[in-house]
Amino acid sequence: MTRPALWKVGVLAALMTIGWASACGDVDEEDDTLGTDLESGFDDDDDDDASAADFGDNGCGYDYGADPGCDLSTEACQNVVRINRDRFENPEESDCAPRLKWSAELAAVALAHSKDMCDRGFFDHKNPDNQTPFDRMEASGITYVAAGENIAFGTLGAYDADDLEDGFMAEPACQVNHRSNILGRDFTHVGVGIYECSNYSVDGNNYGSVIILTQDFASFSYGDIREDEHDYCPALG
Repeated sequence: MTRPALWKVGVLAALMTIGWASACGDVDEEDDTLGTDLESGFDDDDDDDASAADFGDNGCGYDYGADPGCDLSTEACQNVVRINRDRFENPEESDCAPRLKWSAELAAVALAHSKDMCDRGFFDHKNPDNQTPFDRMEASGITYVAAGENIAFGTLGAYDADDLEDGFMAEPACQVNHRSNILGRDFTHVGVGIYECSNYSVDGNNYGSVIILTQDFASFSYGDIREDEHDYCPALG
């Protein structure tokens, strides 16, 4: 069925920006690639009793279907389950990225941004106060070593968060884009903010009732950033 509706997406600085930060949370550098990897690899801490889904085994050693740590009855949490499914289904491209865990702090930043885009009528990673996602994270007391953001909106009733995720994942593989944020092996946590906007106007265009999605990704420890080369997608680290 063809949807007679609008779908639009946005990502930072030519589709994605990673913000690298020092231990105190100051941004040392913003780059449009996945940047430097650090030692240690990942701790497979997937001994959770609860399960969000059963995805099976893709050879990576992570329980991608484990409960991400959010309320599974909410659309935002279901979007995290979907993100982890996408990571599970693309082990080569993600280079066995770990399953993402829910971050309530990132989710609060993401939801505030989705609502702000509705309330102040803009569609951008940078808000009218000139704050980037990294500024908003730091203002909320989040100290990260890598971070990224995806945003999208679509007509309410014609699109839901799953549809917007489909659009992200339909992008080319092994390029710096929404898809590479979702599959990024250097991210360990995500927060999702979904806001229903009843009268969305941007730059003189009124889009009516829409759903606005913000996905904020981060890692909080240098020990979670990998040092090995990404052989399948060398441009991504």
